[in-house]
Amino acid sequence: MASKYSVKFSTASRRLADQPTTTRPDVGASSLFDNVTVQAEKELEHAEKAVKKQYQFSSTNMKTSPRKLNMLARQIRNLPVDEAIKQMEFSPKRTARKIMHNLAFARKNATEQRQMENLVVAQAWVGKGRYIKRIRPHGRGQFGLMHHKEAHIKFLLEEAPKAGEEAAKNARRNIRGWKDTKKVWTPLKENKPIYNPKAFYNW
Repeated sequence: MASKYSVKFSTASRRLADQPTTTRPDVGASSLFDNVTVQAEKELEHAEKAVKKQYQFSSTNMKTSPRKLNMLARQIRNLPVDEAIKQMEFSPKRTARKIMHNLAFARKNATEQRQMENLVVAQAWVGKGRYIKRIRPHGRGQFGLMHHKEAHIKFLLEEAPKAGEEAAKNARRNIRGWKDTKKVWTPLKENKPIYNPKAFYNW
C-alpha cells in the first residue's frame, strides 16, 4: 500500500535557479581602490625620502666610572659636533680627550660614508663596562676590596634641522593651542608646554 506522503527520489543533477545580474562593478574594477593604491604608493615614496640620516658611534671601555663619564655626556648632548669637540678640548676632565678623538672620528665617518652635513649630537648615553674587584691590604693582616670601574659612551649624530622646518614645527604647535607667551615662570625650553602645572609657583 502506497503511503499518502510518498517522496520521489531522482538521480538527476539538481539545477539551480539563475542568479540575477547586478550592475555593481567588481572590486578590482572600482576606481576607489585604484586611488587608494596610488595614494599608498605616494605615501611610501614620501616616507622613504623623509628618513633621517643617522650615524651611531660607540667607544671602547674607558678607565672611569659611569657617573663621571655621564657628566661629559650631558655636556655634549644636543650640541653641534664642532662645539662639542671644543668643549672636550678645553675640559679639565681626564676622559674628555678620548671623547674628543671619538667625536672627530665619528664626524669624519658620517661625512664620508653617509654624506651628512651640519652634524649635531642628538643623543649621548653612557653604559657600564667591566667592574673588576681587587684586594686592598689593610693593617693587622686584614684586607678590603677596591673596584676598578670602566664605562663606555655612545652618541648618535644627526643632521641639524633647517630653519624652515623649525618654523613649520612652531606653526603646528601654535595650531594645537601651544603658543609662546611670556609668563612669570617659564621652563628652560620656552616653546615646550607645561603638563600638569601646580596651583602655585614652586621656585
